[in-house]
Amino acid sequence: MFGFGDRKKYNGSVDIKLNNEYQIATRDNPSFPGMLAYLELIDNAWQAKMSQDEAALYIATLYYCGILKLNLRAESDTLLSRINSIVAFGLPKGLISQARWSKFSAAIQQANHDAGI
Repeated sequence: MFGFGDRKKYNGSVDIKLNNEYQIATRDNPSFPGMLAYLELIDNAWQAKMSQDEAALYIATLYYCGILKLNLRAESDTLLSRINSIVAFGLPKGLISQARWSKFSAAIQQANHDAGI
């Protein structure tokens, strides 16, 4: 049970960031992954030793790519604006590493390219 409290806090913090900062409904949202897939994403972030901010950005990036594929352009445009604002704040403060942002932004650029944006 060592570290279980830390993990529970991490999961909760990532969920709060997604809901409040990114304004992504993680429950009762047909476009968002199911609970098991969502927990697997958080688990991947935890295992990769992402900060809570990076984990939220990671999941928001994947969500962005997904809703763009679904052609939910208004929602994806709004989310991309939030992502850019959060990165502009978090990157210089060290909340998000440049290396992680480079990977996430490459995924966003690829999704935009695939969507013809």
